[in-house]
Amino acid sequence: MKKGIALLSFATLVFASGIEYKGNLGFEYDYFSHDIQNKRDNAFATVGEVELKKEIGEGEIKVKLKGLYDKDDHNRRYIDFQELYYKYNFENSELLIGKNTLFWGALEVYNLVDVFNTKDILDDPFDYDKKLGTWNISWTRFFENSELSFILRLSQEDQKMQEEDSIFFFLPLPYNSDLVKQHENRPSFFVKYSGSGEEVQIDYTLIYEAGYDNQRYLSYDHGKLRQNAYWVNKLLGYTTLIYEDTIYKAEAAYAISDDVKVSDYLHTGVGLEHTIYSIAGKKDLGLLLEYYHYEQFNDTKFTTKEIGELFQNDLYLGGRFSFNDTASSEILAGVDFDLDESEKIYFLKYDTRILDNYKIELQYQHLSPSKESLFSKIDHAKVAISYYF
Repeated sequence: MKKGIALLSFATLVFASGIEYKGNLGFEYDYFSHDIQNKRDNAFATVGEVELKKEIGEGEIKVKLKGLYDKDDHNRRYIDFQELYYKYNFENSELLIGKNTLFWGALEVYNLVDVFNTKDILDDPFDYDKKLGTWNISWTRFFENSELSFILRLSQEDQKMQEEDSIFFFLPLPYNSDLVKQHENRPSFFVKYSGSGEEVQIDYTLIYEAGYDNQRYLSYDHGKLRQNAYWVNKLLGYTTLIYEDTIYKAEAAYAISDDVKVSDYLHTGVGLEHTIYSIAGKKDLGLLLEYYHYEQFNDTKFTTKEIGELFQNDLYLGGRFSFNDTASSEILAGVDFDLDESEKIYFLKYDTRILDNYKIELQYQHLSPSKESLFSKIDHAKVAISYYF
């Protein structure tokens, strides 16, 4: 933590002239109703982010620092750089060197092509948007309606977890966060092409990866579980098509595994969002439908459970109610059906702003497991209040 504060102070001095900044500071409270022994039923944490940016000639330096302090969990007390990079802008291209986060995908519930950054499960294992910054070098060439990127990912981050008595900790045994890599010092390589239609409202992206898969599997080592990262050649793509009041979405990933324990696989997801405008005054209602399918090509190797893939045969039904007010208030609700295990996850989320600078987020999740499931019945409620500056 002292190191992070020192680096932030140094960055502030460097940027003292012409600095752009923004950030947020807030509190999160999580409550779990469960019958699991030796587990806490709540968590309270202070969280914050600060982003600094300074233009230097044709380039810019960006620093984004994240901090979290849990009152009970010592593992959830840290300061970390999510982004720390230099980007130089040429006439029709840009070069980035450093640590940053990227978002890839089109679907609402789960983005199976969002493979660049490692998920930050130490913060919240139930939030798929939480990410760890990744060290990389990338070059992007811009065309009229498209762009082409070459990315060399230099790091593969360890996924740290909560203390064992935290309700966020979901493993049956103690955990060693040191990642086992199939090729220790080999960087991952990506080629990404994105484009959009001129006459048709369509956006699409194609990606090739030769590198570590975003999926991992666990191994037993000296009484503890450790994650294993394995090499793949992977083709990914996602697209959105807007036609009248409906958005059609699709994602797909085909992986050829280089690990003797993990099968080649195909993972697909399709969905749509149909909006009914002015359903009650200025309010809009979006109806969401998504389906996910995972198919492995060798049944003698690890199954989806052993590699932690939850969206293997899932149907999601939901709705998004937008108030279209000055506070940007929105309600998102839905249910995810696991069609193999007959499990259901219900969730409800409400976001709004107060006095422009304050954001309030309320969430509720209910897991209804099957009789054969490894999971227990859980009710999870969350309240988050943040100040943005």
